[in-house]
Amino acid sequence: MEKRTCKRMPARLECWLMETDESVGCGTFEVSEGGVSIRCSDPPAPGRMVRLQFFTPLSAAAVTVSAEVVWSSVEPEGAMGLRFVDMDEVTRNVLRELLRRQKRRQP
Repeated sequence: MEKRTCKRMPARLECWLMETDESVGCGTFEVSEGGVSIRCSDPPAPGRMVRLQFFTPLSAAAVTVSAEVVWSSVEPEGAMGLRFVDMDEVTRNVLRELLRRQKRRQP
């Protein structure tokens, strides 16, 4: 049974996983208002809190959001699912508009 409350959409965004002193470049492959799936060579374990930073055509500055790692896998290629937490309304609105634009692009 599907537990997601927000519909995921395919999306390609370059992003950075921010952890303490370092950041790791990664790319998204699905995004929703509640979270994102990303490819990452060395994904953190589920339950870990991370910050994700990305740019959209809708924001002049980087969007930074806190997230919890819900699942991660290193096989066949590194990937993980993140659930956004404590997102402010401005960030939520940027994400909603990004999703609206992505939806218009799909056939």
